[in-house]
Amino acid sequence: MGAKESRIGFLSYEEALRRVTDVELKRLKDAFKRTCGLSYYMGQHCFIREVLGDGVPPKVAEVIYCSFGGTSKGLHFNNLIVGLVLLTRGKDEEKAKYIFSLFASESGSYVIREEMERMLHVVDGKVPDTLRRCFSEGEKVNYEKFRNWLLLNKDAFTFSRWLLSGGVYVTLTDDSDTPTFYQTLAGVTHLEESDIIDLEKRYWLLKAQSRTGRFDLETFGPLVSPPIRPSLSEGLFNAFDENRDNHIDFKEISCGLSACCRGPLAERQKFCFKVFDVDRDGVLSRVELRDMVVALLEVWKDNRTDDIPELHTDLSDIVEGILNAHDTTKMGHLTLEDYQIWSVKNVLANEFLNLLFQVCHIVLGLRPATPEEEGQIIR
Repeated sequence: MGAKESRIGFLSYEEALRRVTDVELKRLKDAFKRTCGLSYYMGQHCFIREVLGDGVPPKVAEVIYCSFGGTSKGLHFNNLIVGLVLLTRGKDEEKAKYIFSLFASESGSYVIREEMERMLHVVDGKVPDTLRRCFSEGEKVNYEKFRNWLLLNKDAFTFSRWLLSGGVYVTLTDDSDTPTFYQTLAGVTHLEESDIIDLEKRYWLLKAQSRTGRFDLETFGPLVSPPIRPSLSEGLFNAFDENRDNHIDFKEISCGLSACCRGPLAERQKFCFKVFDVDRDGVLSRVELRDMVVALLEVWKDNRTDDIPELHTDLSDIVEGILNAHDTTKMGHLTLEDYQIWSVKNVLANEFLNLLFQVCHIVLGLRPATPEEEGQIIR
């Protein structure tokens, strides 16, 4: 099950292409290029995450990658196409041949019972009771006997159940009656469908720089800092990472960019609030307010030369001034609503918002909505 060459020799690349439309092939090539960059190979983690998805048991996913011809170097595009066609459009006879090849001996002519049981223990943790029927006449079986048993016992083990009993959720087509992913995102953000398509290209380029294959803080930090101060990088990352799984997926970056740059002012300031709410408890404590003021003053000094009173005011006095004027609960913190009221007319908060606006367009790839916006970003 861990072979480093494709076990799908019975289905050629040419035959696989005959089962794929030109539109599907172009979409697959574009997706492969976005995911793998200039390489002709897709790594194992990328294959499992981006092609198979969460619905495939991990051990089964590893088996599929290796059996498609995946190596430490990666999986070639041609082998990927052949494998996807087998999974999504293969006949039961072809799938049975594929499963037989996973357990077969080096010669490929028979399956040995002891070896098959060992592999099933690794993948499933157990051996199905029905397997004894397959080997009722001896300790090894040829393809014909294996196929006859397998097609009568499609639920015998995880891999056969997933492949032969309707468990495959991988697809090569789009349902034209269903909104596309881009249309769905456009419907829940302030972005146009064309914005999201362009943004996706940039997202995959940025993600390709990751050492882990995920758009995590290690990848995000150096991209935005500078011009964002290192003290704010993690907070900005957390503002995008809505589900707190320590990486930013494409939906999160789309929704974050929309909230930060395209929404109404209240929504944009809400995004900034998340940057400063380090413990994510929904309020800005005295400590968080102090750190926020320090960061905002640094942003001002980095980007502006004009003088403001805050530059000559004691830090503690600024924090207490904010709390005295805007802490509506009188509990020594600012709620989101308190922050929004304070930030509307505050020059420090608005300068930070302007900086985020530039970073989101120049670094993260959001396209300016108007010529005026483009001019502002360039300046």
